Amino acid sequence: MNNPILAFSGKRRMRSIRTPLLLTLYSLAIAVITFIFVYNSFLSPTLTISQMGASVDKYALIIVLQFGLLILIAPTMTAGCITGERERQTLDLLLVTNTNSFQIVLGKLLESFGFLALLVLCSAPSLSFVLLTGGASIMQLLLCLLFLLAIALATSCVGLFFSSFLKRTVTSTVLTYITIFAIGIVTLLPLFHDVRRIGEIFDSINIAGKELVPITYVPISFVTNPGLALFSLLSDQTSFFDNYLYEISYTIANTRSLIDYNRFAIYHIIFLFSASIVLILFSSLNVRGLKIAKGKKK
Repeated sequence: MNNPILAFSGKRRMRSIRTPLLLTLYSLAIAVITFIFVYNSFLSPTLTISQMGASVDKYALIIVLQFGLLILIAPTMTAGCITGERERQTLDLLLVTNTNSFQIVLGKLLESFGFLALLVLCSAPSLSFVLLTGGASIMQLLLCLLFLLAIALATSCVGLFFSSFLKRTVTSTVLTYITIFAIGIVTLLPLFHDVRRIGEIFDSINIAGKELVPITYVPISFVTNPGLALFSLLSDQTSFFDNYLYEISYTIANTRSLIDYNRFAIYHIIFLFSASIVLILFSSLNVRGLKIAKGKKK
């Protein structure tokens, strides 16, 4: 890809001592946490089934930890992409170049997302310990990494969108976090309808005396809400949430074996990539508007 913004920003980031230092510290932190979690399981004289199950639960806990870190880190990476140029008074110079608005937006996004992708991939060796216990397959591990990458991309695009039309980085960052929080709340609302609908399907099967078969209904909340998508992903791979299911929803707990949670996670990944494309296009239009306005001032 011939993108001068990406080439310049990428070289500047990778030549900085902060990048390899942060990658090293992040990888070391994940490795230390993993070692602490699995120490009792793998370094004890015997390895019991319960210890193997516990190590798989720790794998799920590390995924949850990374999920939370990405939601906290990603917006700050892009919320100042365009507003930062404006505050440094270099945006006008960028707008008068031959680089089109889409290249500017995409270059800024990929430079930040590339760093986040490196963070996610650096954790892969530590996460792969779950393969030793047979708790997850390689494809399931890759699906987890793809899910984390999709989360990083989507949250980065939200920050980029606000940065494309606001004037201050602080304002852009605050609105980005508020929007991400609001999305998490709003997309959780359909859960009540979804739980009721799944319960109705399950009850109708029981009343009719039919053989229990997988429920094909696709809950909207599990497709659109990142937290529920993470729940569905880990619920399919591990028993991490089994102890809490009855406290969350009796219906979901009672129908767990009849619902293909893995399918919901895949749908959510597709949803995140689609939403990211839309946000990139809107951000590009916002920057294009700035470029047109700059041309008229001439």
